Amino acid sequence: MRLFLFCIFSKYFRLEDLRVKLEKEGYSNISYIVVNHQGIASQLKYVYLKSKVSEHIPVYQQEENQTDVWTLLNGNKDDFLIYDRCGLLVYHLGLPYSFLTFPYVEEAIKTVYCENKCGNCSLKTLKDEDFCKNVYLATEEKTTEAPQPHHHHDHHHHRHHHHHHHHGHQHLGNGHLSEHPKPEAPDAPEQPPPSGLHHHHGHKGHQRQGHSEN
Repeated sequence: MRLFLFCIFSKYFRLEDLRVKLEKEGYSNISYIVVNHQGIASQLKYVYLKSKVSEHIPVYQQEENQTDVWTLLNGNKDDFLIYDRCGLLVYHLGLPYSFLTFPYVEEAIKTVYCENKCGNCSLKTLKDEDFCKNVYLATEEKTTEAPQPHHHHDHHHHRHHHHHHHHGHQHLGNGHLSEHPKPEAPDAPEQPPPSGLHHHHGHKGHQRQGHSEN
């Protein structure tokens, strides 16, 4: 069984670069799919958009008369929805966190790949387990080798990082969803993000109307 990355995303151009990078690092068997908007304007751009991604990333075009996938999954333009091997939603990243120039999407994929954020998934293979063990050991080595910061006794303000554990999937940016244990957020940039970190105890089937193509 594969680890699923499901993205509702209009800017596909960097997605292939990320796919190749992760594959070279050993993160294999990740499925990517782009869901195009249901509107007429988006349908007219389907062939063009499909030409902008590789054959490894299918672009799904919705029919006008079907139930809108964006609405069903509570997604907005430029959102990433990341599922684990067992099909459980772990991350829902919206703007600005879904910009691929930021590290959030990549770090979220790596977290879902190796950590059981939604409980133990029996579909992780022994090969995956060995790979993730090596990733963990490499991270530990880097942490051990990193120079320790100097401690200054002065009157400067000190930054405190708080990690909160919640139940339900994690949502960053604009949006909602699901009911599975939330992973901690990937480390935030030095600048505070434009929108806050939102935690939801959502319900399956919750819908939000009015998704724009623009």
